[in-house]
Amino acid sequence: MLWWMAVAMAWEERGMDGEPTGRTLDPAQTFLPTVPSWFDRRGCTTPLDLGLVASGTADTIRRLRSTGDPMAQPAMLGQLGVSMDDVLRTLDFVAQVAVEDRGQEYQRLNDPRWVAGAFEAWRWLPDAEGASARKIEVPEDQLRITKYVVYTVDGSPVRTDRFGTALYRVPKDEVPDGEPGVRAALTRMDVYAGAFESGGAHEGLAEPLVWLTRDGSNQALLQGTIHVTLPNGTPQLFNVHKNNGMAWDPSIRNLDQQPRFWYFRHVRDILGVEDTRLRPEVAVAGDVYNVGLGKLLALEWQGPHGPELRLAVMADTGGAFQPNLFQLDYFAGTFADRAAYDAWAKDMPTRAPVTILVRRP
Repeated sequence: MLWWMAVAMAWEERGMDGEPTGRTLDPAQTFLPTVPSWFDRRGCTTPLDLGLVASGTADTIRRLRSTGDPMAQPAMLGQLGVSMDDVLRTLDFVAQVAVEDRGQEYQRLNDPRWVAGAFEAWRWLPDAEGASARKIEVPEDQLRITKYVVYTVDGSPVRTDRFGTALYRVPKDEVPDGEPGVRAALTRMDVYAGAFESGGAHEGLAEPLVWLTRDGSNQALLQGTIHVTLPNGTPQLFNVHKNNGMAWDPSIRNLDQQPRFWYFRHVRDILGVEDTRLRPEVAVAGDVYNVGLGKLLALEWQGPHGPELRLAVMADTGGAFQPNLFQLDYFAGTFADRAAYDAWAKDMPTRAPVTILVRRP
């Protein structure tokens, strides 16, 4: 595939919902063919979890591809000779190997030498200009690594003095798969000000699913999923469903004032793009319009017991990644509270070298 390097074309950056931003990028300067040198590292992937996410993401891509969805395309890597068939072949292979090695002491997906031999590799260099525009510094050869989690919080099926902010279903003026109505007109501030509550401009138009504290609601909106324990001890899981179409503003730090707002639904599993099932530490959120949904990634970092190599699939995204070619959001899992998450995160990096892997022909 490397002969494509000589004829790679400029790429028009995609932003919100895959629309062009007007900025032009050179894929050959962002993704460089490389020969991995990670052989001293310890593989720290859970292969069966990786295989589950790989298989689910492949199913999602095939479904989206049949409808011409812009997420189901190779994005910038397509300019370097990577096709959507290559991406699917890679995901299918990972899922197959995970199942074949189940219960075995030797796991190929945890052997850095085997991984280097089985896949072609492109080193991902961060978009320093894009990062600088958001006042974020990144090393020239490492991506910013943030983490997202599912917190367990208390909540109530009815409004109380403690639980005064709701997670709402999609408004009732919207038919399934139809055009947004009031959903596209209201900001987070509008909803928080009581637009759907008694006396509000759209009273009763959206049904509250559950009532949380304001911080709990903001965490649900930020992370995308929230695990809620009701007063009778019943656990419920809620996931983002549809948003108001307004971009996330990285310059606004006060979450109450972010214009972007999501409507939720009750789910049975933690979900990524188009209901792709996620598993902790083998899935990342990223820029699916410029890098591409379903890319297999190798992340290198220094763990508590030495150098590590971890594999993950880009199976999720969010407003912060439209566009964002300098960052990945690593799915950490479910935590009881911030203290539990902090204890897990203390040994995790904030920057890391990242390599995109594609199965060899």
